[in-house]
Amino acid sequence: MKKILGLIVIVCTATASIVNANPVKKTIEVDGFEREYLVYTPSHPVGEKADGIIVCLHGFGRTMDDFFEQYDVTAVADALNLIIVAPQALEEQDEQVKAQADMLGSLSGNPILLNSVWGCGLSVRVSSFGFDIINEELNQNVDDVNFIDRMIDETIVGYSISDDNVFVLGTSMGGYMTYRYALQKGDRLSGIISIAGSMGLSIKGMDYGIKIPVCDFHSVSDEVVPYTGSYSLDLFEISLAKPKTEVLDYWRATNATGEPVTEPVEYYPSTNDITVEKITYPEPDNEVIHYKLSGAPHSYFFKKENGDCMDHVEEIVRFIQSHLAENPNNNAVIMEQQAFFYPNPVRDKVYLNTSSGVISVYDITGRNIYSQSFTDGQADLSSLKSGIFIIRIYSGDTVQTGKLIKK
Repeated sequence: MKKILGLIVIVCTATASIVNANPVKKTIEVDGFEREYLVYTPSHPVGEKADGIIVCLHGFGRTMDDFFEQYDVTAVADALNLIIVAPQALEEQDEQVKAQADMLGSLSGNPILLNSVWGCGLSVRVSSFGFDIINEELNQNVDDVNFIDRMIDETIVGYSISDDNVFVLGTSMGGYMTYRYALQKGDRLSGIISIAGSMGLSIKGMDYGIKIPVCDFHSVSDEVVPYTGSYSLDLFEISLAKPKTEVLDYWRATNATGEPVTEPVEYYPSTNDITVEKITYPEPDNEVIHYKLSGAPHSYFFKKENGDCMDHVEEIVRFIQSHLAENPNNNAVIMEQQAFFYPNPVRDKVYLNTSSGVISVYDITGRNIYSQSFTDGQADLSSLKSGIFIIRIYSGDTVQTGKLIKK
């Protein structure tokens, strides 16, 4: 009897952990392939359901687990009340491409494994004395745009969420795939984030047709995805991407942005020699932001606790929150907070229910970004960028706190 009871306990425990698993593994049949992806739901959802989706695309040779084991994207999802869907790329389907990869691996002395490759328009071109020795596009016959599209549709229906807030975030080759998807399906996206990625030499759809907010992180020291798009190896020139300047120029032209504004990023005291310049090409709805890193290797992920001048998660949260559509959950909170300040959303001046005091504004990570005393019951917030913030009013012994949306 004890053994039977013990077995029941083990079975029930295993069943409970499967039910409570987060993320959850799912499969879908697309174009004759059984595709896999993970779904993570926010730990502390606001309201009855999530407010949107972040599609997270892993790098070359990597897996869908990366975003939960290597990158702290669950913090982004929890902070913004968004679901994460992380799909898995297929292995290379073309035998000729595999053979060419073996040749390139022999040239470089490093084996090239094509076990996890996005159909993102990434071509590998190896030339010498002006002649192409290798010029192959990876997984060119795999329609990963369709796969990602189907996955997003399944998630929206399965979790009964709005399609107003859909973002795509990719690292390395996932960054290539992020740009590929945006060119074809960007009209359903609220924004894209690329970390150490680029646009492939064979990418399609660069017709200036779809405007979309862009946030791009790339190091001039990147040894895997060169900032210039290519590098030299003995007598060979190896091209892997469009130069980053060309990528930025395309999106600037597409979004019709203003002139760039450059600022050094020194949000935290740095204990290393890695520096960051933030270059913003302003446009009210479709800005282009480029974090130009110097001294950081390809796979480096910024964390303030590591002595970095910025934190990747905080910057991703800041970008996404500034492009979130209004939603029922936020509107309910806004209505409750109308009592002590208005309007909300605000464009420039905010009017307060007290004549004098101190107003402080914090970003979603808790960093104080604005603090000013006032004596006439109003404050000018025109200098703030668009986004969702916490507003706090100090007047005598009274402290009032609420959510502020800046347009």
